[in-house]
Amino acid sequence: MNYMKVILISGRTTKQGISLEMGKTSEEYSNNVAVIMMNENDMKKIGAKEDEHVEVRTKFGSAVVRCKESRIDRGIAFMPYGPWANMMISADTQGTGMPDYKGVEAKISATDKDVLTIANVIERIKEIK
Repeated sequence: MNYMKVILISGRTTKQGISLEMGKTSEEYSNNVAVIMMNENDMKKIGAKEDEHVEVRTKFGSAVVRCKESRIDRGIAFMPYGPWANMMISADTQGTGMPDYKGVEAKISATDKDVLTIANVIERIKEIK
C-alpha cells in the first residue's frame, strides 16, 4: 500500500460553513467536511482519484475521508474543521482554548474502508476522551 507523509492543516471553508447551518447530522455537512484536499500529483503518488477514500493517520488518531483534488502545494493536505479532522489532532489547547489545527504530520494512503457516518465519528470521539 502506497502512503505518503504530508503536513495536515485544517480551517474553515465556505461549503463547511453553509452546510453547518443545515445541521451537523445532514448529508450535506458530511459531504463537505469528511474530505481532504490534496495536490493532484500527491493523489497520483498514493493511487487515489477524485472522491475515492483515503485513510489519514496522525500520532493522535485516524480517519477515512473522501479525497478531493486541489491546487494546494505538494506535501500539504487540507481538511475542513469538523469531527473527522478532530479525530486526528491533539485535544491539548496549551491554554488557548483552541487545539493546533495546523502543521500536524500525517500519513495518507488509498483505502477501500468506508467513511464513518457522523454518528460513528461521535462515538469514536467519545471513546478517546
